[in-house]
Amino acid sequence: MKEILIAILVLVILAFILGLLISIISIKFKVEVDTTLEDVSKLLPGVNCGACGSAGCNAFAEKICAKEADENGCKVIRGEAKQKLADYIKEHIK
Repeated sequence: MKEILIAILVLVILAFILGLLISIISIKFKVEVDTTLEDVSKLLPGVNCGACGSAGCNAFAEKICAKEADENGCKVIRGEAKQKLADYIKEHIK
């Protein structure tokens, strides 16, 4: 019985040490992700009509992020949604 308790204790301590090590490594090697493309895609209407000359809204968002197009290229977006997209582009894409 004593051997089983020692084995369990060793495994618990080992799991704690490895968990702590994984946490430290994940903080040290954290990768910053640019969410600009995803944000622009969410602001577009998502109808994938191709009226902008791109294959769909995601392709048009890529063009916007690459500064190859602006919000006026989308023929579907109107009013407040268009203004939100324009404000986002001015603020985040330079």
